[in-house]
Amino acid sequence: MRRFIIVALVALAVLTGCQSTAEDYMSVSVSGSATVTLTPDMASFSISVSETGQTTWEAQQQANAKMQDIYDILHEGFGIVAEDIRTTSMSLYPEYRYEDGQQILVGQTASQSISVTVHRLDDLALIVDRLSSVTGISLSSISLDASEKDESMSQARRLAMQDAMDKAGDYAEAAGLVLGAPVSVSESGSYHYANRVQPTMLMAGASAKDEASSASYYAGDLGVSAEVNVVFRMH
Repeated sequence: MRRFIIVALVALAVLTGCQSTAEDYMSVSVSGSATVTLTPDMASFSISVSETGQTTWEAQQQANAKMQDIYDILHEGFGIVAEDIRTTSMSLYPEYRYEDGQQILVGQTASQSISVTVHRLDDLALIVDRLSSVTGISLSSISLDASEKDESMSQARRLAMQDAMDKAGDYAEAAGLVLGAPVSVSESGSYHYANRVQPTMLMAGASAKDEASSASYYAGDLGVSAEVNVVFRMH
C-alpha cells in the first residue's frame, strides 16, 4: 500500500511538470501611443473683481454690484446659465500702504473670482468685449476645449493598442515567430491638452454696438493622447 502511494505521487509530479512545460511561452513587451486631434467648440475663463472701501460692508457691496453687472452680461446678454458660472474664491482683508516706514490702513478690500464656461465658441470674443465695459476687473486663464473629448479619448486608446500590436508583430516576424494574444495590458498615460489663449486686446469701455470685436484669438487644434504597455505571447 505504501509503495503504491509513492508511485502515485511520483506520477503526479511528472504530470505537473509536463503541464508547466506546456504553458511556457515566449513573450514580447511593447508600448503603443496615439494622439487624436479635434476642433475646440467651447471655452472657459476666470474673472476676478477686487474693490476697496472704507468699511468691509462698503467694499463687499461694491464688489457685489460689479459681479452683478458681469452676471447680467453673461446671463442676459449671452444666455450663459448659472451652472456655467461658478464662484471659485471670496476674500475680505484690510488694505495697507507704507509711508515713511509706517503701515497705514487704506481701507477694507473685498475680492471675488468666478469661473465661466462658454459652450458657443463663436461668442467668446464678443463676451470679452462686453465684459471690458465693466472697469476694474481681471479676465484671465482663457482655455479652449472640446465637448466630444471622451469619444476622442476612446479612439486614441484603440489606436494606441493597434500601434502596440503593429510593433509586436514586427518583432515576432523578425524572430521567425507568430504573434499571439496579449497577456497583459496597462495604460501608462492618457491625457488631453487644451490651448490656452489670451485676448490680444481688452479695452475698458468698449461698446457693445461696435461692429468689429476688439478681442481676437487663435483657436488651433486640441489633442487627446493615450499610451499603453502590452505583453504579447509569441509561438
